[in-house]
Amino acid sequence: MTEPAEAPRTPERDAGPVELSVVVVHYRVPDLLLRALRHLGRAVPGAEVILVDTDPDREVLRRAREAHPGLRTLAAVNHSYAAAANAGLKLARGRFLAPMNPDVFVEPDTFERLLAALDARPRAGVAAPLARTPRGRRQDHGPLYHPHYLRLALRPGGSVRVPWVPGLLHVLRREALMAVGGYDASLRFYNEDMDLCRRLRAAGYHALLVDAPVLHLGGSSTPSSGAFLVEGVRGGYQLSRRYLPPPLRRLHRQALRLGGAAAAAVASLPERRRAFQAIAAMARDGTFDEPPFGDTLAEVSGTAPGSAGSPTARGAGAVEGHGRGEQAGATEDAGTGGRA
Repeated sequence: MTEPAEAPRTPERDAGPVELSVVVVHYRVPDLLLRALRHLGRAVPGAEVILVDTDPDREVLRRAREAHPGLRTLAAVNHSYAAAANAGLKLARGRFLAPMNPDVFVEPDTFERLLAALDARPRAGVAAPLARTPRGRRQDHGPLYHPHYLRLALRPGGSVRVPWVPGLLHVLRREALMAVGGYDASLRFYNEDMDLCRRLRAAGYHALLVDAPVLHLGGSSTPSSGAFLVEGVRGGYQLSRRYLPPPLRRLHRQALRLGGAAAAAVASLPERRRAFQAIAAMARDGTFDEPPFGDTLAEVSGTAPGSAGSPTARGAGAVEGHGRGEQAGATEDAGTGGRA
């Protein structure tokens, strides 16, 4: 397992007290970013807001600073969401730290509710809001997450303990994050939120799902390349390998091998067929340590679907972005797919 990034620094003495730092990770969705920043400005005007841009554009940064005066900006390599979030968290000075997607729109009381839930439970290390889609539906995190929604519905305005919370937006207690380090950047796309929550639990902290609504568009900068499907599955098995007993790991791997082959046989789109073939081969050969990307998410490795001269390796089908969309078959505690 790749060691998580260095934990955030203790706030500098001369920087002044900061209650909340929000770290927004952005890639090529400027209109959504500006809207998200305006919502933040209205909801938490006193918060420190850090924008981590993995494809910085001078005009976008200018508009972002106009939308949120006092915004701190940081350019980062488009290696992974985890790496970009870690870079922003290292700069953050808040007692509470909130990594966030640029397509999440908070309500005026979202952070008030999240912080209140954390304050009420000292061993809660992370709290996440109740995310809804533009149609008003609860964000789909897989069938195993539905019971948590049902429990929360019985506690309007309250919170419930859950095994993990999605990374579209959550608030971390600084000391909890310092105890476990940052996100694991070897998980290039999806699954880093589940892994973080696992490590928080091992350190004696728990996660909360809070009745604090936010709107999440989902998939705003996630491309359709099959490499992202492969990476979601690869990361899901990494979690199984780290946290599940051998019999369940073997069952998971066999399911990926057989399921990948079956899905490839019926897939109608060539890109999807190649992705499922890559998943079946990965499970057969045990090559789960090899991500389908190069140094950045815009570079597909030679073994990934759409690489090695395929027409999807460049142009419209090129792998770009790090925005996370709807989950692709994640399972609780040891996801087989991704996260939102």
